[in-house]
Amino acid sequence: MKIALNIYKYLPVKGGGEGYLAELANRLAKRGHEVHIFASEWENSNSRLHYHSIPVIRYPKFLKDVSFAINSWRRMSGQGFDIVQVVGRALGMNVFNPHCGVEKAWLRQDILSASRPFFRFLKYITRFFSLRQNFILWLDRKQYTDKGVSRIIAISDMIKNDIVKYHDIDPQKIKVVYNGVDLQRFNPSNRNKYRKVVRERLSLSEELVILYISNNFRLKGLLTLIKALGELKKSRNDFKALIIGRGRDSSYRKIAKKLNCLENLMFLGHVKDIETYYAASDIYVHPTFYDSCSLVVTESLASGLPVITTRFDGASGVIDNGKEGFVMGNPMDYEALAEKINLFFDDEFREKASIAAREKAEKYPAEKNCEEIIEIYNEVVAESNEDTILSSRS
Repeated sequence: MKIALNIYKYLPVKGGGEGYLAELANRLAKRGHEVHIFASEWENSNSRLHYHSIPVIRYPKFLKDVSFAINSWRRMSGQGFDIVQVVGRALGMNVFNPHCGVEKAWLRQDILSASRPFFRFLKYITRFFSLRQNFILWLDRKQYTDKGVSRIIAISDMIKNDIVKYHDIDPQKIKVVYNGVDLQRFNPSNRNKYRKVVRERLSLSEELVILYISNNFRLKGLLTLIKALGELKKSRNDFKALIIGRGRDSSYRKIAKKLNCLENLMFLGHVKDIETYYAASDIYVHPTFYDSCSLVVTESLASGLPVITTRFDGASGVIDNGKEGFVMGNPMDYEALAEKINLFFDDEFREKASIAAREKAEKYPAEKNCEEIIEIYNEVVAESNEDTILSSRS
């Protein structure tokens, strides 16, 4: 098949949607498909892939989104692609795979993630009058309802439910395909290779190590985690939290200091070889306000880390509450989070959850994800051929 994959930036090292699409593109190319990448910029080019630059007007931000959508449509049109798959903000596709989720659902949770009522109100007013935000809402609606879209691939049951709820789409048009994970790269065996080395480098001993990864500290619930650690600190001190990702941490450091748990946090910034940090940790905590399906959650499970996340993370759909970890109902409930973390100080409980975590991840290998995507492609192509035959007879 001749396949076009569209994303604003094709940057595999960033992880998330970019990392997923790069993995999918490489697997499709290895299977002999002709894969074209349409993006405003890219890195780590693969000789098996064909790259096409989408020009954008970067400032103001409103025109960035508009120009990318228009120019993507122009560049991809008329090139005879069997499949045009979009994962971000563009048009002209027959397969839509929204890795950012549903804009209205995200917007609601983004506003709720503001810590104070005044800031929530200010955020709401700012979004309401924003040209860019209103364009994105229009585009989001257009993407889901466009007649040219044959299939919508939701990366979690949560996203499927949001699509039906906010856009009244026929559920039969939506296929749920959870993100796959590289079971070789993310593996409990990494503990034998990296755990001691990383812990020594970070001056860690035998304390419980809690891992948190995000490039959006506010939306992904870092404040809730810090408050939970403040609760834990009232009764114990044998833990450390590794905070990984780009973000302004000064305000979080102040809060942690006030709660007497700053010494229990380590802000590491952006790191390479993330699998080594999974190996050095004991549990993963992700009290997010909104995530379509966190790759960090499936990577943690594959690495044998029990996970605590929220019902607003699509990846929570793969977790059996109390087995591989826990799913919180309220991302602001730091007391409940502290109680859940406290359970993992029990070595036996943590070990059972670790084994269950890996077993669950093994149900979602990257190869399976690719096969399910190809199956959907085949359905779309078959239906397109049927439509062509019917059209020629009429």
